[in-house]
Amino acid sequence: MTATTREILTVAAERLAPEGEAIARAAGSPRVIFVPYAVPGDRLEVDVVAAKSSFARGRIRKVLEPSPERIAPKCPHHYAGPGGPPPCGGCDWQMLSYAAQLKHKRELVRDCLSRIAKLPDAPVAETIASPQPWGYRNKVQIPFGRRDGRVVAGFYAPGTHSIVDFQSCAVQPELSVRIALKVKELAASWRWPIYEEDSGRGWLRHLFVRTNSEGKALAALVTKSAEFPRREEFVSALRQAFPELLGLHHNVQPLKTSVVLGPHWKAVWGARAIEERVGRLRFLVSPGAFLQVNTPAAALLYDAALAAATEGGVRFKQALDLYCGAGTLTLWVAGAFARVQGVEENRDAVRDAWKNAELNGVKNARFTAGRAEAVLPRIKNELSGPTAALADPPRMGLSRAVLRFLTAPVFRRLVYVSCDPATFARDAGYLCQSGFKLKSVSPVDLFPQTSHVELVALLDRA
Repeated sequence: MTATTREILTVAAERLAPEGEAIARAAGSPRVIFVPYAVPGDRLEVDVVAAKSSFARGRIRKVLEPSPERIAPKCPHHYAGPGGPPPCGGCDWQMLSYAAQLKHKRELVRDCLSRIAKLPDAPVAETIASPQPWGYRNKVQIPFGRRDGRVVAGFYAPGTHSIVDFQSCAVQPELSVRIALKVKELAASWRWPIYEEDSGRGWLRHLFVRTNSEGKALAALVTKSAEFPRREEFVSALRQAFPELLGLHHNVQPLKTSVVLGPHWKAVWGARAIEERVGRLRFLVSPGAFLQVNTPAAALLYDAALAAATEGGVRFKQALDLYCGAGTLTLWVAGAFARVQGVEENRDAVRDAWKNAELNGVKNARFTAGRAEAVLPRIKNELSGPTAALADPPRMGLSRAVLRFLTAPVFRRLVYVSCDPATFARDAGYLCQSGFKLKSVSPVDLFPQTSHVELVALLDRA
């Protein structure tokens, strides 16, 4: 295919890949075509936009025969077909019915375990549905930019840092959207210098909003430098517009990087943290601390983790919770152990964890600040007798050093919470070759309308 020749194919979409695209094939051809926004069962006309010897990438030109699982997307910023505006890169599965989303998320987990971990018969349960499939996100990070001389704010188009300007978002609470639109209005009227990724010039980079189930919010500006023009006017304008606002913060990210948040936070006005209720527990969460973005589904996730930790009626005296954030999972399972210790590198989150233990009357939990790789060798001698471990690592999964530590004989059970089936499968393969057996995997839908899936896995020493 030359630069001037466009290949157009008729393909059938067969299944979904872990990255969220559909795997499709043309009749009589073994070549795989990856097609975003396609649904298994669709018959499609596609443009081939990139081609290799064994696979290609396609773009939908026309849906010739829709799958029974295909529905009309709710959001106007979803993919609208050829010639339409660039879609938002957030919700890539809105064209799937919710029942189909749950089914295919389970299949993604099974596929990763079969291909990567070489565990084709892994016991993967049905996906646990989110109680709230729309408006569920309690945190949002919104980039700012300029286009044609005007301020824009929204989300990136897929595979780019081109901002899709928005007026609404179906997976965010209305309060988060209203705050974002107000900040955009102020930034434009006050002519704040908007950060430019290419040159590294400018000041305002992102808006960060965290909300809770009571309709309250914390907001923060992420900027390139520590200066804050018109700070008092900004505080006054937002307080007047949003009585629900509990506090305003400032985060400085001076580096020319795609990492949104810098390491330092400064309170500008009001509360340092926001309180959220997850199930039976209350949690204080500072702006930068980790909390699952879907509060109602998080309770189901933690229940699944507690059930895994106590599966078979087995009780361990002690547990170690790695990457514990503000202590949510640690405190959720604390009643099942004589003592439980959380490890977290974000020191603000560790301070929150101690306060959350006090807030909920949990006296058998302690927390240590530091990277897991550095903390684990120090606490090794404190672990005596059979121990359960819990881990909820970032998307990249467990480092080899942490994996090696968890294969020590003292660890008899591991409850692994993951937001990436591929890195989980990699780690599960290693653990199963190092003395563990994968006993159960429960996908949990913390991210409705997207291809992302959370899971809770139980591994016991074989």
